[in-house]
Amino acid sequence: MLLNYNFSNFRSFRNDTNFSMIATSQRTLNQNLIRKNDLRILPSAVIYGANASGKSNFILSLDVMRDIIVAGSVDADTQNLKEMELYPFAHKSEIKPMKFMLDFVTQGFRYEYGFSLEVTPFMRGSRRIISEHLTCIDRKGGRIALFSRDGQKVNINSEERALQRLNVEAPLLAKLEKRINDNLDDTELFLSRAFKGTISNDIADQVISFFDDNLMVISDFAESKSKLVVSSEHEIENDYYIWNKFIDSFAKLADAGPQQLSYRLKKTDSKEPQNTELISIYEHGGRHISIPAKFMESRGTIKMLDFLLPFMKVFEEGGVLVLDEFDASIHPEMIKGILAVFTNQELNKTGAQLIFTTHNPIFLNNQVFRRDQIFFIEKDEDNHDSTLYTLADFGSGLVRNDHNYMINYFKGRYGALPFLDFAGIVREWSGSQDE
Repeated sequence: MLLNYNFSNFRSFRNDTNFSMIATSQRTLNQNLIRKNDLRILPSAVIYGANASGKSNFILSLDVMRDIIVAGSVDADTQNLKEMELYPFAHKSEIKPMKFMLDFVTQGFRYEYGFSLEVTPFMRGSRRIISEHLTCIDRKGGRIALFSRDGQKVNINSEERALQRLNVEAPLLAKLEKRINDNLDDTELFLSRAFKGTISNDIADQVISFFDDNLMVISDFAESKSKLVVSSEHEIENDYYIWNKFIDSFAKLADAGPQQLSYRLKKTDSKEPQNTELISIYEHGGRHISIPAKFMESRGTIKMLDFLLPFMKVFEEGGVLVLDEFDASIHPEMIKGILAVFTNQELNKTGAQLIFTTHNPIFLNNQVFRRDQIFFIEKDEDNHDSTLYTLADFGSGLVRNDHNYMINYFKGRYGALPFLDFAGIVREWSGSQDE
């Protein structure tokens, strides 16, 4: 479960920005909260903001942090990491490090892990990690620093509590620390490399697997580019089809039609996860014909069904699903139904969480979300810096539980509203055309 996320100097977010899924003292909708590790945790959150306010940048920052941790290096060959020089805040000339820190619960343990790195904006040059730390937090909030890194030097905590958690003896730790510092690579994470290999494989696996398996960040439900129409009698010998009652039930809920919908994975000898393609299967002339769903189904149906695989994984295993503009092409009542599953703690037994951005004001509803679940992102028009805040930040004196959040939002009381004098732009453009 995600508890707190802090980052800075990433795209439009120049200053320290904190996103918290730990509930405030508010008592309304209290029954919806996840209770783990003696904490009251939000099961879901919605983020509002104008176009270009920074919502997608927030989502991307999580995805970039995840990619670096899973790869273990800032020089890894992934699409997100190829573009690292485009990520620092671009409207100031000074070079500052990008910082990422996540506070989370996994496998019964609470960790805080973070790092900072330096790149040259807009110019591919040296990339280097300049700080890194891992802390274990107990149920009472007590902190046990496991290691910290400052540039090319790593310090592994040799206090008794840390040694017990690391399951290593002090004399051996001193020898390992010297060897590590003699061979530290400033492009590689200590956690993913030397810490995992020489200090504690178990702890490293717990942390890395959270990012790899339990944090799913999706900015685009893009479909496969294949345009082939094939007969399943031939194709099924080479590919794998994924179908179950849950997918079938969702297809019927979406009123897709009599055709069967399933996912196809291309057969491969690789053990790496493979991209899936949503397929519509029709009965025709005594045969089953497989057609890429993008040619036959509505965008809403495709998006709902593409949502199923990550949803099934997160809900079954526990984890965090982060989606950019999740409700585009999907009816808001369907989204409400999905939200209800996350907030129903009799169903949400693994503590799954859903975080998504939207423009739809229908979720500004005190029967759907608590004040601390509603986030806003606003960009300053002068310095172009994005700011993140919640409805709860206004205080109960300004925002009460019985207020109509939607009406007040459109009155501009919470900010994060777009303002575009489109008529003025057209007049100006028309005038220039007449000259």
